[in-house]
Amino acid sequence: MEKDVDEVQKIARLIKSKIEELDKDVRFMQKPGCGKGTAIERARTAQTVALKKKLRDKMAEFQAMLQLLDQNHTLRENIHQEYREVVERRVYTVTGQRADEETVDQLIETGDSEQIFQKAIQEQGRGQIMDTLAEIQERHDAVRDVERKLLELNQCTKDKI
Repeated sequence: MEKDVDEVQKIARLIKSKIEELDKDVRFMQKPGCGKGTAIERARTAQTVALKKKLRDKMAEFQAMLQLLDQNHTLRENIHQEYREVVERRVYTVTGQRADEETVDQLIETGDSEQIFQKAIQEQGRGQIMDTLAEIQERHDAVRDVERKLLELNQCTKDKI
């Protein structure tokens, strides 16, 4: 993403320099009827001012979009961290021991955290485990819902561009 941002900034600087070149082009002033104070010169100045404003507005939009993407990224990281904590709690609830990071990563990647509860139900009975499972499922559904909304928001920002 940084590479893309750098590329956009490079293009913006190039466009800005081209507009400034247009604004300061003295060859234009030497043409008949294009001198200082003429209607053509005023129209040309108005055009370059409008182009500068449009570039400034587009760069402001781009900056706002970057901030939104950064917030989106931060929110996704928070959701992922919360889900890791949920999986860690599941393992602890079932086994009574804290899981190491590698185990948690494997459970997240494979989706095996659900099977841990099925084994526990068979071994320990349904009561407390079903309550815990229901709570975890609610949290998981909420995480999925937030993730879906983030994707929709991301799509909306793409549609505006």
